[in-house]
Amino acid sequence: APGAGYSTSGGAAFGAGGGVAPLPRGAVAGAGCATTTCVAAGCATIGQASMISVGPGNGDYITETTYRYVGAGAGDLTVTAPRTILWTRILGAAVGILALAGGGVLLASMGGTPTTTPGVQQAAMPLPVEQAEAPETTTEPAPKLQECTFWGDPHVLTFDGARPSFYGEGEFYIVKSDTVNIQGRYMGTKYTAGLAATNRVTVGGEFLDGHFISVGAMEDGPITIDGVPAMTKFPSTFEFDELDGVSVTYNEGGKLVDGATKDWKKRVVTMYLPDRVKVEVFRWSNYVDLRITMPKQPNQDGGCGNMNGDPEDDSTAAIYHRIGARVPKGELIAGGRVEVELTTVEEKLLTMCEPELLAKAQKECAHDLKSFREHPSAVQTKSCMLDICYGANEHTLRMAKKAGLVHDPEVTDTV
Repeated sequence: APGAGYSTSGGAAFGAGGGVAPLPRGAVAGAGCATTTCVAAGCATIGQASMISVGPGNGDYITETTYRYVGAGAGDLTVTAPRTILWTRILGAAVGILALAGGGVLLASMGGTPTTTPGVQQAAMPLPVEQAEAPETTTEPAPKLQECTFWGDPHVLTFDGARPSFYGEGEFYIVKSDTVNIQGRYMGTKYTAGLAATNRVTVGGEFLDGHFISVGAMEDGPITIDGVPAMTKFPSTFEFDELDGVSVTYNEGGKLVDGATKDWKKRVVTMYLPDRVKVEVFRWSNYVDLRITMPKQPNQDGGCGNMNGDPEDDSTAAIYHRIGARVPKGELIAGGRVEVELTTVEEKLLTMCEPELLAKAQKECAHDLKSFREHPSAVQTKSCMLDICYGANEHTLRMAKKAGLVHDPEVTDTV
């Protein structure tokens, strides 16, 4: 092979670079010699040459010949050792020294220490280079979606699982926050003996960039968007040109909020709004049911509660105390204020309110209606007091029927 040389004392020689050359046969043998190479002292048969390693990486070998004595010879020649090509050894040694020196310098520059095993050249392992630590980055999980539902007269299940009720008429905050504003109009019906049901829902706020969507009961008029009738055909879809991903559908889809309505024809308005807010309004003849799905918003409160994980502070009285009993006139998203009425049944319910609770209701409503920004009428005050007296009772209409206050056969207590 290139770089390795071989020689023997008989037959052929392998020189550096892998060439093969025949060696001249031996001189004349003396008497009694039976070999092909003669020496002065006698003849000997030269055994087969063998080769040994003289070091790793040098690319060279030396011969080792074995002799067997066969008697005195008569020749006058002597054995001459094969010529060794010295320059190949010198070159190989020089390359090895340079490699070791270069590796040492490299290791020294890297701060490492070379290690060796006798007879084996080992590559030095570079030490790790110290790197600056990357700044820790954390991804905040998306806020959890919560659900609030309104149904009937109106029963409520807040985001935190509380069950306040609102029986008086007027305009209320369902969700009030820095970004999302959802307002509800509560009106009595002949089927609820004047106790309020949700009559209309209006969605607006900063997150809609000044737009608003208003959906009422079937008897309350058309759906409006920015105050203009919209989606007059059923089914239909509406999309905002300037609000990507925001749309409103009007069809029969959606899971019912109240199982008692399962036999009625569904007309459902679903709003797919920014910030993962979804509002579903189920339009019935004279009231609506409602489902709101959304994450918590900054400074959130309203009829659906404050979404702080504590249902205990979502009572009707607590909500009124925090944000007021009604929406102030200057904060109404759309339309004017409805004229509030009090039915005979509601008047009788107020007389049945425990005296201490009635006095508390009158005091709290005087405070809670301060945000009204207008002098409340006596009827508006009584409407507020009805909520304080019976806001913790989910079935006030049922109680009124049992008390004999309701005589109209069309009044039902299933809402």
